[in-house]
Amino acid sequence: MTRTMSLAAIEGKRILNIRIILAFLAIVVVLSGYSVHSTLRRYDVPGKDGVMVTWSENLAHAKAGSQGKYIDRDLLERMRQYGGAFVYIDETNLEELVMANYEVRSAQELSDEDIGRFYTRRLDNIRTMLEENQQVQYTQEEIDRLVQRASKISEISFAYAEGWKVLNDDMESYAALLLILIAVLLLPLFGTDAKGDMGELYRSAKYGKRPLDHARVLTAFCVGAFLYIVGILLFFVISMAPFGLEGWNQEIQSNRRTFFSLYNITNMQQFFLNVAVGFVALLFVVSFIILITIIMDKMMTSAVVFIFFWILLLLFDQMYLWPVNHYFANFMPLRMTSFSHYYIGNEAYRIFGVSLSCMTWSCLLAGLLAGMLLASAILWERGKRKRGVY
Repeated sequence: MTRTMSLAAIEGKRILNIRIILAFLAIVVVLSGYSVHSTLRRYDVPGKDGVMVTWSENLAHAKAGSQGKYIDRDLLERMRQYGGAFVYIDETNLEELVMANYEVRSAQELSDEDIGRFYTRRLDNIRTMLEENQQVQYTQEEIDRLVQRASKISEISFAYAEGWKVLNDDMESYAALLLILIAVLLLPLFGTDAKGDMGELYRSAKYGKRPLDHARVLTAFCVGAFLYIVGILLFFVISMAPFGLEGWNQEIQSNRRTFFSLYNITNMQQFFLNVAVGFVALLFVVSFIILITIIMDKMMTSAVVFIFFWILLLLFDQMYLWPVNHYFANFMPLRMTSFSHYYIGNEAYRIFGVSLSCMTWSCLLAGLLAGMLLASAILWERGKRKRGVY
């Protein structure tokens, strides 16, 4: 074990020198900064002579105007009686929730009966969505159980939580790019270039090829996990800096995208679930990289295979074919990091008579596939040693 750890440390330094680390940090900062910049521009409210309300003024109004608020009769009645157009983000957010719940009717068009049935209407919409789902085809017992779970939310907090909403929404595209970046950095671990690697020859002669291979497998997962955690932490800090940390304990149903979600969790819990699912996707990516670099041997050939794999996943993602997603893409890293479909898709799998959520089954199966890929890579490497390929 000591020899393996020593070799792992050497291999880690080989692929993660100071220039690589700085380049990785620079790319992460640029991606995070661009994401935040693009998001903040959406908070600028245009006017006749340019920007009528800047993003900072918009967020400041939301912080001051929505403290301690809940979506209840009083709030909805005040929105209904509001005479002007909704401008600030706290007003437009509530307007979007009302329009989603009442089929494009605005808050100013609600009747007294509509206001009193806001949460009942939400449950009716959820039941209708489940009953009309032609792909999953829930049983009546499953529908009743899911509606019962949704009914536990009888009041939704509507305080300021823009930072967490932006963080969870923008994390989808960022997580996929982060996995690709980590995979590229791991390519030189097993793959070789056209030039001879005298360092590998020396370590193989001194320690043996088998301990070196084991150390590289350990290095791949340790380096991948390290880069993933650092990348997520930097993204979190940069994304939340302009917005603040308020709203971490607010229900995700206060977000338009997850208003009808059956997950009774907070914004912070959603973030940690996203991070956990992304980590499972990372395990799959690392195992896949180990396998193709061992089989292809050459780093450039492995890179071509990896690029083709991601292009294939991107094509599946763009086609939106439910059978393809349900039976294949849901367990692949690109679809796994499209986190929003876990909370709003209501997709389910029936395994040996047990109904499992898409998130649970995707993580379990992706983890199993990662283990199978890693075992195949180890067996392939062992076969190469027995055939005297090295």
